[in-house]
Amino acid sequence: MSKNSTAVDVKNVFPHKHDNESSNNKTESELKAVSLWNKFTELLSDSLKPSEINTWFSVIVPKSFEDNTLTIKVPSEDYYSLIESRYNNVISKISETLLGPGGKLNYEISQMGLFSNNDIYPENSAVTSEPETSKDSLTETGPYNSYNPNDSSSYFNSVSIKESDSEEEFNCNLNQKHVFDNFVKGDSNELAIAAAYAITNNPGKTYNPFFIYGGVGLGKTHLIQAIGNEILKKHPGKKVYYTTAPDFTTQFTNNIAQSRIDFSSNKNGTKKLDSFYKSLDVLILDDIQYLSGKEKTQDFMYQIFNTLYNQKKHIIFSSDKPVSQIKGIEERLISRFQWGITTDIQPPNWEMRVAIIQNKFDESDIDVPEEVVHFIATNVKDSIRTIEGCIVGIIADSVLRFKGEINLEIAENVIGRVVGNVRKTKNISIENIIYTVANYYKISENQILSRKRTKEIAQARQIAMYLAKDLTTQTLESIGLNFGGKDHATVLYAFNSVSALLKKDKHVSGQIAEIKELLKNL
Repeated sequence: MSKNSTAVDVKNVFPHKHDNESSNNKTESELKAVSLWNKFTELLSDSLKPSEINTWFSVIVPKSFEDNTLTIKVPSEDYYSLIESRYNNVISKISETLLGPGGKLNYEISQMGLFSNNDIYPENSAVTSEPETSKDSLTETGPYNSYNPNDSSSYFNSVSIKESDSEEEFNCNLNQKHVFDNFVKGDSNELAIAAAYAITNNPGKTYNPFFIYGGVGLGKTHLIQAIGNEILKKHPGKKVYYTTAPDFTTQFTNNIAQSRIDFSSNKNGTKKLDSFYKSLDVLILDDIQYLSGKEKTQDFMYQIFNTLYNQKKHIIFSSDKPVSQIKGIEERLISRFQWGITTDIQPPNWEMRVAIIQNKFDESDIDVPEEVVHFIATNVKDSIRTIEGCIVGIIADSVLRFKGEINLEIAENVIGRVVGNVRKTKNISIENIIYTVANYYKISENQILSRKRTKEIAQARQIAMYLAKDLTTQTLESIGLNFGGKDHATVLYAFNSVSALLKKDKHVSGQIAEIKELLKNL
């Protein structure tokens, strides 16, 4: 696998290995690499914000400098791809400055990418995973939840681990359906997925703790549970446990009560709970905003965090907002949440919503017309959870009322019930949009379809493309064809440009609102 450019020559994929080298026994090549990389990161500050440097470059490790080639190691294939796509120009310029025109930057990748077809661990990999636990230790109850090991359709994922003298089965509390394979990747979550997947290769050491935030229904729970399921797949002996902050609080308060009833025994109460959490290899705590105002529970969490972190056990948190915006959380706990890496998940854009919707129908083995998929993506924007609700409703209506048929009318009725106002996109054509925009700006339709780039014509063309994407169910490719054979990237650029302009230019915003009113009256 190689990538050639002016300064970036090749990247090598190799099995993940732990770096146990100390600064005392580094070779001259390694010391030179460290020195060059320090200069490299200093020069980055001329072009990038400190937050960008900290997020993307702080985890890169300089390895060697030989034959005018600086070799650096990045965490994953996805991480490399993101850096290469976002910062290649900056990296190339700095590399040429430091290494000269003939210098090369060589990437070593610790693991293959999430969406690569290659095996994560080749046959001769140095990576070792935990031995599988004997099936003889399976029982029918876990420490906090029930589970039937003989039921292959169980909703939760369970792993068998003996604790001390008991033969209780350890229940991970993970939904088996939440895996990386069915999590749709896009611009709104690319860093979160790359970091999450990197964790699974080296739990306890890479990005610890991991804090992810985002609005309701955007896939946070799916992603953090996917981390747990992937760790169990790679390291079957790990004790991974998922819970929510409300359940964590309930466990704590119930066990306080139990301690008061049975204070003479260590088998019940907070001591048992404390022992359980501190024995984990991976703790996944969802919705930590619900710890707000619960001082005793926060203190309990603080003690658990310190123990797990010091033992290099992984801690994963999620919230509906950045940790700095959660009120009622102790400062000492907030600071610990921020020790590792923080990522967010943004609402999916139109293209990503289309991919999610198509994926959901594919999971149900249902063929749906493209216009229905696009209609849903255009009208349901707030969350993936709402999209799922609409899809369930559409399938139910189809089966119960229309003998399995799914069409645009069914989608309109269901979405109208779920989200209220529905945009009747099928009544607006791209031809009408071009005609209306041309009349509004007093130019000809041919000018909009031409390649002229005068300011007035270019802006009218971009607004027409924006409206075509916003008000119709057509694909980017179809829209481009209607605008004189433009490619999908041109349409997407126009849409993003106008979207950005709407946020800061009230005059343009007013014009587009007027054009939309004209289109309604056609």
